[in-house]
Amino acid sequence: MKPEALLEQIKDLLADEATDKEALATSLAQLSKQYERHLRQLNRLVKLSDANEAKLTEANSKLGKITQNLSRFVPETVVSALMRDGEEQLPRNKREEITVFFSDIVGFTSITERLEPEQLARLMTDYFTEMAMICSRWGGTLDQFIGDAIVIFFGAPQSKGPDNDARAAVAMALEMQEKLQLLRMKWADEGVSLPVHVRMGLSTGYCNVGNFGSTERLHYTAIGNVVNEASRIQALCDPDSVLLSEDTSMLVRSHFRCQEVMTTTLQGRKHEVTLYQAQANQDGMNKAIITDSGPGYRLYLDTASLEDKKEVSLILKEALAQIEIDSF
Repeated sequence: MKPEALLEQIKDLLADEATDKEALATSLAQLSKQYERHLRQLNRLVKLSDANEAKLTEANSKLGKITQNLSRFVPETVVSALMRDGEEQLPRNKREEITVFFSDIVGFTSITERLEPEQLARLMTDYFTEMAMICSRWGGTLDQFIGDAIVIFFGAPQSKGPDNDARAAVAMALEMQEKLQLLRMKWADEGVSLPVHVRMGLSTGYCNVGNFGSTERLHYTAIGNVVNEASRIQALCDPDSVLLSEDTSMLVRSHFRCQEVMTTTLQGRKHEVTLYQAQANQDGMNKAIITDSGPGYRLYLDTASLEDKKEVSLILKEALAQIEIDSF
């Protein structure tokens, strides 16, 4: 008999003055057994729920580690797209308007010949780590490392609009050049006297973006003229500079200074193109970094991120006063 029916029976027995006490005791005993049985079932469910929760927590932890490891081999933007619900988060390929970034270390072959393998490994690890972090912060898709070159694009798998994508790409490139100033000082302190300078080129246009490869392995990448154009623009760039195609400059000139530097015909092209050098505006769009070094001094100053400007100002004044005293 179900507990609800037993309760009704007990109510009727209690309401009847002629109720047999033995019958009432029997009903109460049955109800007690029913209660104990349901309590045991409830305890089992609670334990099962706790076990499931523990399993769920463990599964989430494993999933987080897998996602973290996956993001080391697959661009973070692609991992995010793969984790979204839906059957076709990343279509095989489609036409997209993107801004492509291509960078290359100047004279890298000479650097590899003059550094020990351990020094070169540390230098490249520092370089790629810092550049990848900046790429992630600006929302770029890190396509690949090709030797010392880096290929990044904005606008896929997610886009904020061609103008915003281009602005993020240029801001990323300028921040990378600023970070390289600090890295050169760090490497010099570690005994790497060779200067490491980087050229960066950007181009905007349409190309095929998606999964390319074999049935066994796919690579999410961009294929088209705009990628080749970014590479060739980079090759014409001055060291430590950021060179833009005309299309890219038109999308970002309201946020960055774009100075025309040349009109040329890129390799493999028939028509002339005008190229522009990108520089940060004075409105604080990018960090204002001052860096220099020489015998007896080393300076790195990021005025945008100073927390205690008064203290830094005092230190600089004291240093200047000491220099003036020593000069007499």
